[in-house]
Amino acid sequence: MNLFWNLLKRFFFGMMFGSLIYVVTGLYSRSYGIYDRMVFLLASGLIGLVSIVFKSEKIGFVFQLAIHGILTYIIIIALNRLITPDLDFWNPYVFSVFTIEFILIYAITCTISMVIFHRSTKEINNEIMNRKKQKNK
Repeated sequence: MNLFWNLLKRFFFGMMFGSLIYVVTGLYSRSYGIYDRMVFLLASGLIGLVSIVFKSEKIGFVFQLAIHGILTYIIIIALNRLITPDLDFWNPYVFSVFTIEFILIYAITCTISMVIFHRSTKEINNEIMNRKKQKNK
């Protein structure tokens, strides 16, 4: 049951993060219908589920990023195919521009995530050190 709640939490966190990206990047500039928005939220939730790969201690961080990146890429391709079926997505120009944009956005997102993680880890470690110092006095 704990696994279920963990997966559900990740799914909703993905939806929350996807909603933020949706608003910040201006995807709302085109008039999307409710179906398209629901597909976008579902895809965001799936990306949140894919992030469970970072819980594994058996694979290194670089491989975790690669697995997460590839699965996210596949989900985003499916999202684009569902929302814009009339777009000639497999056109080499469109596909290469999409791939380059995806890599840039993914790299920026990962960098921001790592900086936030590093900062919060450093704050927690400093707090632990301070408590140990106070205890030893």
